[in-house]
Amino acid sequence: MRNPLIITGHRGAGGLAPENTLASIQLALDLGVDRIEIDVQQTKDNVIIVLHDRTLRRTTDGFGFVKNIDYADLLKYSAGIKFNKVYADEKIPTLEQVIDLINGRVELVIETKYSYLYYPNIERHILNVLKNKNAFDWCKIISFNDRALFRIHNLNKQIRTGKLFVGKSPNLPLSYDTTINFKPLERYHFVDEIIVQHKYASQALIDKVHDFGKQLHVWTVNDPETIEKLINRGVDGIISDYPNLLLKYK
Repeated sequence: MRNPLIITGHRGAGGLAPENTLASIQLALDLGVDRIEIDVQQTKDNVIIVLHDRTLRRTTDGFGFVKNIDYADLLKYSAGIKFNKVYADEKIPTLEQVIDLINGRVELVIETKYSYLYYPNIERHILNVLKNKNAFDWCKIISFNDRALFRIHNLNKQIRTGKLFVGKSPNLPLSYDTTINFKPLERYHFVDEIIVQHKYASQALIDKVHDFGKQLHVWTVNDPETIEKLINRGVDGIISDYPNLLLKYK
């Protein structure tokens, strides 16, 4: 018997409501997901906010780089109007606000994309939020960025982590993120899970990760046929913009 599939709402329920907003996160909670994945950036005044891009252009009616803007100024912009005018009042939330909303009801998976080289001390600031909110037990931090991931681990070895890849070879120390890397899976001995783009989740890789004692999750799967295929291969979890498609597998 395999373990139940772990369902992760991508950026909340990012296909059903404006991504990385409180509305999207509330919808994912209402649907009954196991986990919610969000992305974080850091403002000029060191506030950790929930936003996928380092600029405002794609998902808000604002513009500019987040790192050059104070949080109070971000509140001038809508984080939902580009999805649908019904969500015009949605603002870019802080990590604190998301933690308050979820309040331990499901696991929160926090993806940090940039290290301290881009956002000064971002790893420490994320950990401070989790500490202040007493949220270590139900939060996990994941990243493509090894510099950020290893810094998180070095700052707090109790926080659970996951390693994101685009693709990973099951038989060679070869992986692909933003570039091709030659790093063995064993380099990430401290993480709980490996997360890959779904098209690279071969049976061989799933078996390799399981033999390594880790979970294998896939991103981002939005069609029923691929969902069925991946479940049959034995992935531990699926990340989806449409978590409603996965609920029948709970």
